[in-house]
Amino acid sequence: MSNANATKLHAELAQEWGKGDKADGAKVAALLSSLKIELSELGLLFPSVEDKPDHGALIAARDILEIGAYQSIRSQDVPAFERYLHLLGNYYNDFGTVLTKSTNEAPLVALSLLRLLSLNNIAGFHTLLETLPSAITDSSEVTWVTHLEQCLMEGSYSRVWQLCRPTAASAAKLPRPEFAFFVATLVGTVRNEIAACDEKAYVTLPLADARTLLFFESEADVRAFAATRNWFIDSKSVVHFPSSPQHPNKTAAGQTGVPANLSTGLLGSFEGDKELDKTKVVAATLSYAKELESIV
Repeated sequence: MSNANATKLHAELAQEWGKGDKADGAKVAALLSSLKIELSELGLLFPSVEDKPDHGALIAARDILEIGAYQSIRSQDVPAFERYLHLLGNYYNDFGTVLTKSTNEAPLVALSLLRLLSLNNIAGFHTLLETLPSAITDSSEVTWVTHLEQCLMEGSYSRVWQLCRPTAASAAKLPRPEFAFFVATLVGTVRNEIAACDEKAYVTLPLADARTLLFFESEADVRAFAATRNWFIDSKSVVHFPSSPQHPNKTAAGQTGVPANLSTGLLGSFEGDKELDKTKVVAATLSYAKELESIV
């Protein structure tokens, strides 16, 4: 870089980041904060092709922003990750034909796709995917995410679990360690989708079967999850969904202390086979149609 202080700080950042898992997160964050100020003063946060900036300075700035993007995931700061990706978009797009390709572009784009998938933003996922060049979509990282999305769309949750299983033995199968953060969110989303289906399909379910269906490692995990969805587990280890006649909500008032308005899923009320709200159904259908239109 043309600025001596920026060059010094960049060298310190690269050295600390090179320590991998042993890197001091607080030190990395402090260096990134200082470097963003330097980049701003040098005009490298939002560089313009017309200004013809130095290639070496551009590559150094891109490297700093990429480290910032990874660090934001390690610190679980999703908004910061999005901001870094926005800044990097200028380097990957406007300067894509000028600078040498970065080996971090495909992993970071894959992380962005995984973030959208974990939020169940399928329209956003496909919109971003369609803008990517083949060199990125064919990368191992993006291919892993698109395969995961395909499994989700097919309802092959067992295959999703095999890809995302959050254990030490399978962590090495993830494209990068940072993928584990969004994978955990995605697994939670999938579990809630399965749980919602279970609540509609069953009245009761053995605890062991619920554990299998929800891909939990232990029954204790099932019990903790059941508490978040107002499921009742009796002394015989049978899960009673809110529709069960033996659920505390259905028993005489005052026996359990469970609020009567907590019935299905996370919140709501159960009033038998109540007719669906047609307005909500139409609104949901129109929203789905708009997402399909944006994909096409």
